Amino acid sequence: MIKTSNLDRFVETIARLRAPDGCPWDREQTHKTLARYLLEEAYEVLEAIQSEDADKLKEELGDLLLQIVLNAQVAKDDGKFDMEEVAGLINEKMIRRHPHVFADADAETPEAVVDQWQAIKAKEKAEREAGGKAESILESIPKAMPALLQALKISEAAVNQGFEWEREGDVWDKLDSEISELKEAISNPDLKEPLKTAQAQEEIALEFGDVLFCLVNVARWHALNPEECLLLTMQKFRKRFYEMEKAASKPLKELNPTEWNDLWEEAKRKLSNKQSL
Repeated sequence: MIKTSNLDRFVETIARLRAPDGCPWDREQTHKTLARYLLEEAYEVLEAIQSEDADKLKEELGDLLLQIVLNAQVAKDDGKFDMEEVAGLINEKMIRRHPHVFADADAETPEAVVDQWQAIKAKEKAEREAGGKAESILESIPKAMPALLQALKISEAAVNQGFEWEREGDVWDKLDSEISELKEAISNPDLKEPLKTAQAQEEIALEFGDVLFCLVNVARWHALNPEECLLLTMQKFRKRFYEMEKAASKPLKELNPTEWNDLWEEAKRKLSNKQSL
């Protein structure tokens, strides 16, 4: 008797759900309707990683796998490709981009592996474009990617082409300059004129974006992922705010500034003590 893996059985389960006599909800799904769930599950995986809860991570990875297999089944039902082809394609890519493991190339450090990966990727791109219209190196970065992560990827792509500051101090100088321009935009008197407000607000938004992009580059210089940094900060804020809600003796909306500050500092102390135990 041939033993069937859990993954094979799971693919069969999804195919059964999508069958004519299967589940009405699953049958009506498309790549577009599933997009929101794919994004949600990816973020829940990230949250599970940050919580360092192995059981939760295992569960969330399964939920993410559901979205991958379900999308592959939708494609199969449309006569495009199936899960076997998806797995085969990524397996071939991993072997092709790890010649130091599966061939005779040398890459003794993580940095050398990354450089090799980028070189192979660039070669593959050049081969695809041979005889056709060349695309920007930024085209491979999804426009639907979260803004901070997208900014990091764009910055890294530009740096790989040599577009980089000579020293970290130059990045900080640029940040100071962009902050000054943001303050200037915010103080624009046109904000008080109804007919000019929209244009002035757009200018503020652009300058604010420039500040964020500079901060992303600061993060990159220190090998930090700005998306993960902000998620960690929001996680910290959630915990502190929850402690404040528990400790408040009256509705939060009725607190004065001094009471807010006292609760905030107490929440910080409580969480700090828990971490030190």
